[in-house]
Amino acid sequence: MDIRALIRNVAAKVCVVLVCLLALPACNSWLYEEEGDCSVYYRLKFRYDRNLKWADAFANEVSSVHLYAFDQSGVLVWQREEQIDPLTAENYSMLLDLPAGDYRLLAWCGLRNDGEREESFFVPETRVGETRIGQLQCALNRKHDDSGVYSDERLYRLFHGAMDVSLPSNEDGGSYDYTMYLTKNTNHVRVILQHLSGEDVDVNQFNFRIEDENGLMAHDNELLEDESITYRPWKTQNSEAGVGKKDTRAIIQVKGAIADLTVGRMMETHREKMFLTITDQEGGTVARIPVIDYALLAKDYYEEEYKRTMTDQEFLDREDDYVMTLFLDEDNRWISSQILIHSWRVVLNNVEIE
Repeated sequence: MDIRALIRNVAAKVCVVLVCLLALPACNSWLYEEEGDCSVYYRLKFRYDRNLKWADAFANEVSSVHLYAFDQSGVLVWQREEQIDPLTAENYSMLLDLPAGDYRLLAWCGLRNDGEREESFFVPETRVGETRIGQLQCALNRKHDDSGVYSDERLYRLFHGAMDVSLPSNEDGGSYDYTMYLTKNTNHVRVILQHLSGEDVDVNQFNFRIEDENGLMAHDNELLEDESITYRPWKTQNSEAGVGKKDTRAIIQVKGAIADLTVGRMMETHREKMFLTITDQEGGTVARIPVIDYALLAKDYYEEEYKRTMTDQEFLDREDDYVMTLFLDEDNRWISSQILIHSWRVVLNNVEIE
């Protein structure tokens, strides 16, 4: 065979090989590596806009994500935990390393924080292939003393989210994005005591507590039956503010007592369970008010302000920072005819103190 015949023979074989390669699916061919692979990616983003600004605050408020995936029979098939880097939180998403299929996704966010103190909430140990969705409960870390069960911590922010997803298969590959919406389960309550006359109020003369049975949450974020928990202040202080006197330029210095407490999820169904109680040093009751009822007194103001209609539970979920100012008479008893909820004065009629 001469050299030209040899070249033609080699060239023919090369052509056959190239034709075979080109006939292969693009995702399996090295010829298409620069065009990317054909893997399927599922990414889950998180959004916390269930607040009174109706704006996404996920990046500023969420510190960690614990995500769980359950199959259609309710068995845990996958789980992942990640800390949120504040520098990249705006674009954070979690990769769902799952095969195509139908799943129920559930998230508890805020179980891991800065490590400076004990975590506020915990989820029992879970096992893939064993844990069922009904077992995925979240509980408040609580303390005990002779008076009972209590929490006196500034609780870390806790969030809950759940959704159903259908992850598609795609032989050509692709990327699919999903969004989970979160509900905040922790609330800051600031109680302010002031004398209606402007007389000084000493915070050391009073004890503050909020009681409820809201320390155990189910997988769907409903409250489960729990023991009574007493929330105690994590901070108390005396304060002073200048108030302008009407029709004059005089400034009156008004002193008040402030107590800051953090409580678990506030539920409309717990109207008759969650109470704020203030006592004096002798144990006498200064005030005892139903927290849920009084928190909801502010709902109308926000509906008017933002031109939105909310259910009672939606308002309780959206508002997470309550300021209640109570006015005392000369006997250090609450004047139950009026109260400030945030900056709005609410005039009460026919109110009885327990």
